[in-house]
Amino acid sequence: MTSIRDIARLSGFSVSTVSRVLNDHPYVSAEKRAHIQKIIKELDYTVNQNAVNLSIGKTKTIGIILPYANNPGFDKIIQGILITAIKHKYNLMLLPTNYSKDEEIKHLNLLKNKRVDGIIITSKANSWDVLNDYAKYGSIVTCEETPLQTISAAYTDRLSSYLEVFHYLKKRGHTNVAFTSVRSAEKSNSTKSVLAAYEQVFAPPLEKNYRTNCFTYEDGLRAGEYFLNQANPPTAIYANGDEIAAGIYHVAIEKGLRIPNDLVLIGEEYLPVGKVLDLSSMDHQLELLGQVAFELAIQQRIKKKKIPHILRCAPN
Repeated sequence: MTSIRDIARLSGFSVSTVSRVLNDHPYVSAEKRAHIQKIIKELDYTVNQNAVNLSIGKTKTIGIILPYANNPGFDKIIQGILITAIKHKYNLMLLPTNYSKDEEIKHLNLLKNKRVDGIIITSKANSWDVLNDYAKYGSIVTCEETPLQTISAAYTDRLSSYLEVFHYLKKRGHTNVAFTSVRSAEKSNSTKSVLAAYEQVFAPPLEKNYRTNCFTYEDGLRAGEYFLNQANPPTAIYANGDEIAAGIYHVAIEKGLRIPNDLVLIGEEYLPVGKVLDLSSMDHQLELLGQVAFELAIQQRIKKKKIPHILRCAPN
């Protein structure tokens, strides 16, 4: 089996020079690099990456825990992580959980077993206490604010963003306002925050004011039917995603409502579908959040970075 020493002997250069070429180190002349690469190709030499990882104590791989795929919000975070991982020449490992606590712990054990250098948690299933137990094994970054001093975070101030939306609607004379969310308040800090914001601006929401388990355009259709078939339908709806807002929009148009004259719709994350429909959107800048999360994952220091949100208002 060909070794790095064989390449060094045949090329006439030192093992350290060959190693620099194999690791794409910049401080090798073009002439030397071309000669060594020619020999590597002739010998059909392949680096034993496991051995390299063992020698340097790094895998150059970051795990990404996410509840599920095919979600525009998580897609934006992953896009930001991917852009930054390519820049730093890291590999990524997608680790879906479907919000299963056992699956999440299985993925966290990859950090404990040194299979990854760090883990980014886009949305957690387990408690902070459980995550804290794994922080001693390597870098953990969450995409939500955390009280733990052992875990880094790239996050948006969700409560502040929800307050901004509801204050915006109230200033424009809307008091009969509805909203949608993904999970129940018992399972989601984001839902807790939107409920708290609604109560602070208006009043404690009634059951008719909100709908949970909204993930897709089809869920938006069902939410639209639920809200707009009420005896006194809302004059404004804040949807937890532009795709959900698009579903509500479809129902509203079928009922002959004019947007935004008869019904104001505000979505989230400033997605193409919302732009096409000229919908307002609360942009949590998730791609930027993903970029920052990755940078934190490859650092040794614990840091908290808040990503600013932007309410992008459609023309009236």
